[in-house]
Amino acid sequence: MNLSDARGNLDDQQLAEEAVLGNKQSLEKLIQRHYTFVYNVALKLVVDPSDAEDITQDALVKVITHLSQFKGVSSFRTWLYRIVVNHFMDMKRRKMEDVYVQFSSLVGNTTALENISEEETIGISEEEVEETRLMCTTGMLMCLTREQRLIYILGDVFEIDHTMGAELLSISPDNFRQRLSRTRRELQQFIHNRCGLINPANPCRCPKKTRLWIDQGLVNKEKLQFNIRYTHRMKEVANGFCDDDVKVALELKEKLYQNHPYQSGTREKQFLSDLLTRPELTKYLNWN
Repeated sequence: MNLSDARGNLDDQQLAEEAVLGNKQSLEKLIQRHYTFVYNVALKLVVDPSDAEDITQDALVKVITHLSQFKGVSSFRTWLYRIVVNHFMDMKRRKMEDVYVQFSSLVGNTTALENISEEETIGISEEEVEETRLMCTTGMLMCLTREQRLIYILGDVFEIDHTMGAELLSISPDNFRQRLSRTRRELQQFIHNRCGLINPANPCRCPKKTRLWIDQGLVNKEKLQFNIRYTHRMKEVANGFCDDDVKVALELKEKLYQNHPYQSGTREKQFLSDLLTRPELTKYLNWN
């Protein structure tokens, strides 16, 4: 994925124009092209895969109902992602935002981990340990405000440059850079005090936490939620923009978040049909 790809932007604009005129295939191609990116931003924002699927669909409904307002002043991708970001900023509070205190206690429960022996981790699969790592580090993003999470996801995980990030959030590039820098430091401090991957002095270890979360029913090898449905990692689809705040940015990006899967949604196969049959879209979808 490259948000500045000129050919992609040209194709997007043509597809958008055809979709407005009633071309169903063009609309489907347009949604399919951007669905996975929107879903992955949503997943990092709200943690819960089902919630992420719901808000992705809600955001894309807004995109479809506003297609006729796209005038080509900016690239179609910038226009679409601005609508998505605005929706994510304004939506009602989601489940994980309300239970963050409970999740924080799970992340910081070092006493329970210290009571787990190395022998108790024998037999745990790599898939289960990775599921724990992904769920835990995604959940730690909830220590940030919603705006901070969006800024971090866009600016560091997907490496969108400050000009585009600023445009998506309707702030100045300098303001985006400053907010991203503060967010990095807050997240770094939170994780440094809890995570053994970043700070080996912390007692938390992924295999032990996996044993604990298996026992608590939070990790189930037969029902993985985070270590599933992907062919690429975040670092493979990121834009490649990097600023001067390198030291703080690289540790979290390279060790944690850019190693996360770039996932397809939980209902990817039926997503389009579910989306295009929503009642609020009926009057907008006059197919040729």
